[in-house]
Amino acid sequence: MNESKSDASVGRGDFLRLVALGGAGLGLSALSGCGSKGSVTEKSRQGYVVAVTHGLKDPTRVMLALVTATKLPKGDNHIWFAIDGGEICKTGLAEQVTSPLFRKQGNAAQVIEAVRGQGTALHI
Repeated sequence: MNESKSDASVGRGDFLRLVALGGAGLGLSALSGCGSKGSVTEKSRQGYVVAVTHGLKDPTRVMLALVTATKLPKGDNHIWFAIDGGEICKTGLAEQVTSPLFRKQGNAAQVIEAVRGQGTALHI
């Protein structure tokens, strides 16, 4: 077997010094971009996003997300139905979603209407 050997004589101390200088250089270059005077800033948005990622197979998690959305403070709030949560948006399926932990709130369709009434945007 042929092993290649390097004739460069870089000791441990030299190596550590180079790594420290390289790290410091990266840190300084990152910091230099943080204080840019010409940056464009967006008006701050105050709101929350709730993701409903479970469907008919896990109604307790669906209801937990929806009930949480009803308790959000006023603001730019959104509910996203994604992955298995999208199936709840089909006609008639939200009425089928109930949980023994959230009997007082009714079914998912009732909670969705309550959330809509608060002005929360719904997305699929």
